[in-house]
Amino acid sequence: MLQLRTQFPMPGATALFEGLRWRIFQHVGDQAVITREGPAAGLTRLAPIDQLIDPVEADHNALLPYTDMSAATARIALHAAKLLRDCNEVALRELGIELAKAAEQGRIPRYVDNSHLTRIMRRLGWRKDGYAGAGYDRSPRYVRTGVPAKAA
Repeated sequence: MLQLRTQFPMPGATALFEGLRWRIFQHVGDQAVITREGPAAGLTRLAPIDQLIDPVEADHNALLPYTDMSAATARIALHAAKLLRDCNEVALRELGIELAKAAEQGRIPRYVDNSHLTRIMRRLGWRKDGYAGAGYDRSPRYVRTGVPAKAA
């Protein structure tokens, strides 16, 4: 029999959940029954399908900054816009932490540094407006301007 990769997120496909590899056993509504791969193969649990990550996409996200920085920036900007949809101000540190978590999970590529994140914020139409926090928690505060900047 041919060894074909099962389409994600269908039963039989491999998925990443909370940083570990799992095999999708079956779907139950909007949940999936998943079992651990490898030595801990006896572990089974129920997980929301929308929280499962395709390992092929996660690998692609990890390699994207090395092959096409503009595509990586666009993916990061899209995810940042989704996170910031319902707020009018954000501390750059808090946004960076959320984007780093998403990158660790394999959902988006990792941003390079704070200047990269600052350029993304400007292109999304946000501007720096002072600082938030104090001491080690001090971070630039960005507010929504309403008009995205043109790509340079």
